[in-house]
Amino acid sequence: MRHLRVPEERVPVLIGTDGETIEEINELVNAEIEIDDGEVRIEAEDDPFEEIRAYNIVKAIGRGFAPDRALRLLEDNSDLCVININDFTGGSDSRKEQLKGRVIGQDGHAREKLEKDTDTEIAVYGKTVSILGKVPNVEVARQAVTMLLEGRSHSTVYTYLKRNQSNIV
Repeated sequence: MRHLRVPEERVPVLIGTDGETIEEINELVNAEIEIDDGEVRIEAEDDPFEEIRAYNIVKAIGRGFAPDRALRLLEDNSDLCVININDFTGGSDSRKEQLKGRVIGQDGHAREKLEKDTDTEIAVYGKTVSILGKVPNVEVARQAVTMLLEGRSHSTVYTYLKRNQSNIV
């Protein structure tokens, strides 16, 4: 059995209209997911791997992904990476907002470029940047996001992405 906490404002997204989303996840991964006041309990009696898959899908939804995007984690060789922005801020809320802005970019262009160049999905939510996609792609995107959070210029990051295009599947 696995437990995790989902932000209160993300619980309705996890449940879905008339419980459709949570029911779909339960069926697709053959797990039982129960939600009580933001606390999520996940259990798959027959297969611990299914429990992990359900956990990652719920975590992705909790970190800002739409359910249909989170379900990409059911694809072979897919992964979710969550980067805590606070690890780069020294505890400053204003710095956290600046760093989120660096990852998103003006009118969302930086995030869009990262997603396009790495064939990943990126969610900036709360104090995290989350990346979802194929394992090698997530690793390239994770490195690019980390570079931005460390203060590297966007042009340096874009050069890194160009050099690593051969690693994208």
